[in-house]
Amino acid sequence: MTSERFAVIARLIRMRGGAAQEAARLVLVDGMRPANAARATGLSLNSVCNAVARGRRADALVTRAASL
Repeated sequence: MTSERFAVIARLIRMRGGAAQEAARLVLVDGMRPANAARATGLSLNSVCNAVARGRRADALVTRAASL
């Protein structure tokens, strides 16, 4: 996912910034492993995985909507 697409997705799902958004960006944009993103941001692995899952679901919906 590009940085620009991530910014749009984050805004659409109303990510509030902070550590969860940063962790999701590290995984979805930079390709970092969730465990490494958790260590880098000080979040639990579960929190990172939840944020990443929200981002992936939103991305899939945007892609699907664009093809209608």
